[in-house]
Amino acid sequence: LEVVLGFNLTLVDLGLGLVYYPWQCARRSLLSLQRQWLGERNIKTVVVVGGNFGGLAAVHEMAFDASVRVILIDKREYFEYTPGVLRLFCDASLFRSMAGLIPKGTHEFVLGNATSISSDHVLVSHPTGGQSRRIDFDYLILATGADYRQPITPCASDITLASRGETWQREAARVRAAESVLILGGGAVGTELAAEIVCHFPRKRVVIVDAAPSLVPLFPRASSQHVQRWFEERGVELLMDQKLDRWDDRSCTIKDGNVIEADIVFVCFGMRCNSQSVGAGDMSGSLGPRQEIKVNEYLQVEGRPRVFAVGDVMGHPSKEIKQAYYAEMNGAAAGHNVLRHIKGKPLLKYPDDIAGASVMPLVYVVSLGRYDGSLGFNKIVFNGTVSAIVKWFIEW
Repeated sequence: LEVVLGFNLTLVDLGLGLVYYPWQCARRSLLSLQRQWLGERNIKTVVVVGGNFGGLAAVHEMAFDASVRVILIDKREYFEYTPGVLRLFCDASLFRSMAGLIPKGTHEFVLGNATSISSDHVLVSHPTGGQSRRIDFDYLILATGADYRQPITPCASDITLASRGETWQREAARVRAAESVLILGGGAVGTELAAEIVCHFPRKRVVIVDAAPSLVPLFPRASSQHVQRWFEERGVELLMDQKLDRWDDRSCTIKDGNVIEADIVFVCFGMRCNSQSVGAGDMSGSLGPRQEIKVNEYLQVEGRPRVFAVGDVMGHPSKEIKQAYYAEMNGAAAGHNVLRHIKGKPLLKYPDDIAGASVMPLVYVVSLGRYDGSLGFNKIVFNGTVSAIVKWFIEW
């Protein structure tokens, strides 16, 4: 089924490409003419920091508007499909289907690390060293994301696509060699990682520890029950409602003193907002208690009407959960609001003017290996193969 679907989708992709790419070339030619007519003085510079889901969505939203010149800054040359990378722990050969070079377009791409971000400029250092570059802007969109534990988040040296691929090869080799795996955290990340390991290596001992009473506690009960039952049927040890005292690379200690040892320990909870560069500039007062960038209902940074923040790095009044889907919606809304601000139009409220409600709908897919999972839309839940097919289609 997977092969047949892939073949048919490839044919569709080829057919659409015959129309899409000539159309894009025509739009670029028209864009060039429009910019010449406007003149450089009337074109605003928009800097987007972060080439992830939110950042790329913002770039896409502004791609063919002649009133802006977009500069995308990222410290890596590639985009990685984070929701799918957990599969690489067991099959690193899938890496090239999960990652690719930052896509080209009408924007300028700057490879470098934003070391200091202020309200009118960004200082960027090149990954290999040298003098920092100052990039001034009229508008700024911050999409710097958040760091999870390595290797889910690339390390500082994983700048190129090749080096990142080598990292995944090493991690997959470590998992293959281990006889036991301890996973700390039973949210979506810990659950999906455990499921990948169980599916690829059913004889390994896998233990999941979490302080919550159930797995994936942020999702509806029907999903949590299906996920928990799936693991129990495969002999995975679930230590729920257990608070951690400490852990290291080979073990963890529960508050009651119980010690659990394993060949590999994966920490799958907690994230750190990538806002250090904002703290180093003149907008440090915009950071919240978790170092998130505080924004208003229009995704504008507090007190900075020409600066927007999206995705994992920002704290929004709706307090929506952090997922790639929401980051893309953030990015598209921010890009749209930049254009509306330039043209003097009312800004769109997020999420009210996007979703038609004060909160975005809960949309998720929890993968349990390649052929099972749980798909949800608000309180509607579909468990089983259909969810795996949906996620495969999204990733394709």
